[in-house]
Amino acid sequence: MIEVSGRTYPVEVRYRPLKQRDEDEREMEMEDAIVNAADELSRQGPGDMLVFLPGEREIRETAEKLRKSGIRGYEILPLFARLSNEDQQKIFKPSGGRRIVLATNVAETSLTVPGIKYVIDTGLARINRYSPRAKVEQLQVEKISQAAARQRAGRCGRVESGICVRLYAEDDFNARPAFTDPEIVRSNLAAVILRMAALRLGKVDAFPFLEAPSSRLIADGYQVLTELGAVDDKGELTAVGKELARIPVDPRVAACCWPAATTTARARC
Repeated sequence: MIEVSGRTYPVEVRYRPLKQRDEDEREMEMEDAIVNAADELSRQGPGDMLVFLPGEREIRETAEKLRKSGIRGYEILPLFARLSNEDQQKIFKPSGGRRIVLATNVAETSLTVPGIKYVIDTGLARINRYSPRAKVEQLQVEKISQAAARQRAGRCGRVESGICVRLYAEDDFNARPAFTDPEIVRSNLAAVILRMAALRLGKVDAFPFLEAPSSRLIADGYQVLTELGAVDDKGELTAVGKELARIPVDPRVAACCWPAATTTARARC
């Protein structure tokens, strides 16, 4: 483990847990809780707010809720991966007014939003996870880890002290895993195996990963490549595999795009 220390300002953490309800009621309550937290923080003094939400739909619905609330004097800005570059740049331009930025976990580490003094953390994120049973990758809404929660809180401690409101209980935080699962242990490995074979890095099960993937994930990755005709019975690259490895997308997508792909491979598209 590598630790990089850095100077940050103190961040006060406040817990405002939601009640246990069914999923539909919980979503509505979360929107109300965000409005209440934003109202509470708006009375603490000047400074922009950063709200972490699981996805684009939740961002749009919360933005509408905030605009209809009684909170005045704030510009509400969304921030997610599919947002156009022009709209993303609005967030990084100096603003004379106060802002509420509604973001996915892209704002945890990938982007630093300037001027943030307050953070509202729903404690949720959409995580890409491979299901060995269904043989597909799914974006699932999951609770974030303690490390991710601390990273979110730290967004408001960059240039001055701040306040982070967590919309879950402290006991809930303490019960969460310390760190987020590395992507290598929760993704389909077909693309990884294909690239490693093309680069002659050896077998994936013998590679010294910091976090080794499970044997089941490795077997599923080889099965996908075998069905695409990308590897032979010995796990070696075929002519098809060499061509697919040159296309920088998921092997299944590459098989659909490459005209010379085998009939079996194209049938899976």
